[in-house]
Amino acid sequence: MKNYIATILFVLTSVVNAQEAPEMPKYNAKNAANIFYYNISEVPEKIKVKNESTESKTIKALRNYNDKIKKIAFLNSTKLQELDLIVNSAGKRLFSDRDLAQRVRKKIEELILPLRDSVSGYEKVLNDTLKTFLSRKQHKKWLKYQRAEKRKLIPERPNNNRAAAPSNINRRNRGGMGMRGRRF
Repeated sequence: MKNYIATILFVLTSVVNAQEAPEMPKYNAKNAANIFYYNISEVPEKIKVKNESTESKTIKALRNYNDKIKKIAFLNSTKLQELDLIVNSAGKRLFSDRDLAQRVRKKIEELILPLRDSVSGYEKVLNDTLKTFLSRKQHKKWLKYQRAEKRKLIPERPNNNRAAAPSNINRRNRGGMGMRGRRF
């Protein structure tokens, strides 16, 4: 009887949690546009630059990139702040009001996509510049570092405190345990 009641309570709480709207993470327009600055003192250590002339060239290229990105951020700061305010104030209404969601999405696309394109253009120039004087191994570490920095800009998904189902639910019995790997 106790197991029966516990099962019913578990099912009811999971149904209640499933019907809640997901918590909206705080929107940051600068992150959406990939506007960020590289830490100039950290990069040579991360990519293991040992030669002083290579290090000075790396720092010069990074300073040049950061200056260009700061100009972009400064020229568009009011628009980005406005967009932050609009998206964060709308919050959960975006899930229920389709027209509002479409208007906000259109505004985001009008502002963020051109900024993201210009930032990616400067990133390509930076990568090409660094490729000319870094070794292959250092350049590979640079690209890995760059991807990690961009990943930090992506907001984390909200946690709904639900019991998560295993992600490999369809592949659970494959691999030799059940019928020694045979498929029929």
